Amino acid sequence: MINNLLIPNIRIFVFGTLRAGGRLDYYMEGTTPLGLHYTRGQLMQSTIGSAYINFDNHEAGTIGEVYNVNYYCLQRINHLESTSGEFPRGYDLDLIPVWSHTDGNEFNFKEDSQTLAFFYRRRNHARPIVGGDWVKRKRPIEEIGKFLESQTEHTIYHSDVIKYMETYFKS
Repeated sequence: MINNLLIPNIRIFVFGTLRAGGRLDYYMEGTTPLGLHYTRGQLMQSTIGSAYINFDNHEAGTIGEVYNVNYYCLQRINHLESTSGEFPRGYDLDLIPVWSHTDGNEFNFKEDSQTLAFFYRRRNHARPIVGGDWVKRKRPIEEIGKFLESQTEHTIYHSDVIKYMETYFKS
């Protein structure tokens, strides 16, 4: 039996205090760093000091780091981003296209060289609950856990998790 909850099979993009050298980088302890990456959008600082990406600016890029984490690390990060008092409870797990970054290269948003990673998107407004039933709202952290826990016959890779969650977010 394979425990996919322990395998670092969740790819996540971090762009603020979780980056290496950041104030909260210890949350990333035990993860697999995949280096510098960037995504489309302008990095912003809120009035209370937290970082977020403004996706209205399609020409700007935000530099961050991509890590492979296991489910338990994702739960730690989720607690920080959406539950604890460290930041406002205004971030939700989502998917984002990212590109590999090397010093000196310009932002090149070609689709054929992008990959997807999870990240925490700032809530800018209230989100509708499709169908009007609170019990049926999207709960991505729990859904990832259920998916990984149910897969005991073979190893799940980051691309499997992303593909599964793309379908989940669209439904």
